[in-house]
Amino acid sequence: MLTILAKIFKILNSEQSPSQIAAAIALAAIVGFTPLLSLHNLVVLFVVLFFRVNLTMFIVAWPLFTILGLGMAPVAQELGLVVLQAPALTSMWESFYNTLFGRWSNFYYSGVLGGLIIGSIVAIVGYPLFKILILKYRKDWMEKVEKIHIVKLLKASTFWQMYNR
Repeated sequence: MLTILAKIFKILNSEQSPSQIAAAIALAAIVGFTPLLSLHNLVVLFVVLFFRVNLTMFIVAWPLFTILGLGMAPVAQELGLVVLQAPALTSMWESFYNTLFGRWSNFYYSGVLGGLIIGSIVAIVGYPLFKILILKYRKDWMEKVEKIHIVKLLKASTFWQMYNR
């Protein structure tokens, strides 16, 4: 737990762009809310590796969103079922499933489709919010956090020295 906190603070205190960090968190939301072995997660992973996104923050945020996604699984299941069974979309889903890409996408599973919808909404709404929070942290809270006694003790420990190496 302390290593995760140390990694988060190290990333937040780094010189890296807040946009890159916020993008990593937003993309981790998409992967975290959906089952791991899905085609769209491969696309998200390609985006993370191809563009300048903070890989460490992506790896740290991904399990956190996965835990949140497990709690939201019933909601995702119901949302996906509603979208899949919508009368206006039935013929579209049938023709999409008849393609090779449609079968590989696993969108015919209500949990995958619902999780992707929820993850995409969190990513779209969350990206500007995460960016604002990172900027606010760097501007207002970073100095206050550095003065907290526990943070001083953590930085003085051998654990922190080993982590910085």
